[in-house]
Amino acid sequence: MNILLNHTELATNIRNNNLENSKFLYIKKIRTSLSHNPNEIKKLLYSINTFIFTYFCINNLITLEDLYSKNQELIDKCLLQDDLIHLGELIIINYIEVIHQDNVISDNEIIKNALTYIHSNIEKKISLEKVATHIHISSSYLCYLFKENTGFKFCEYINISRINAAKDFLDNSSSLLEIVSFKCGFNSQSHFSTTFKKYVGTSPNDYRKRIR
Repeated sequence: MNILLNHTELATNIRNNNLENSKFLYIKKIRTSLSHNPNEIKKLLYSINTFIFTYFCINNLITLEDLYSKNQELIDKCLLQDDLIHLGELIIINYIEVIHQDNVISDNEIIKNALTYIHSNIEKKISLEKVATHIHISSSYLCYLFKENTGFKFCEYINISRINAAKDFLDNSSSLLEIVSFKCGFNSQSHFSTTFKKYVGTSPNDYRKRIR
């Protein structure tokens, strides 16, 4: 499954409003997967949903958290192989429709630079002041721009990004929770578990078990 985790080409075709190529790339990923059992397809769909959500948050500053959460819930509830494959196509179609509705793509370079820094350093300690210094603006101005352009408070976005990274690790590796916690930038396993449950509604252990 690890070779399928980079979905940049798929995201680029969604950005370019190319539904035919997007569906072709998705089906190719399904056919290339190691197994067609529902759990493996679920892993792929979780990965695609998280990647596309994160990609457009970084590159276009579109607020997609509602669609992302809705997709995650649909994947959770879907059990049959054919239904999961069809659901993947619907997820791609929905992202294309939302992203290209009313030309909502934003070009705020300051926030794009901030998000790029955050996702490139997700395993490190990240503060508003540190990011503001990196992109050469005041922390108060960054705080304002961040909420205005992403729909998230700065700390909330950091937590969500860390949890999304953790979910990818849990779905696609057997790493110990302590290692996952460290790689995703949490200062302790207990903090990781508490934050994970707050945003996902279940513990990291239970999350990992539910599709295995």
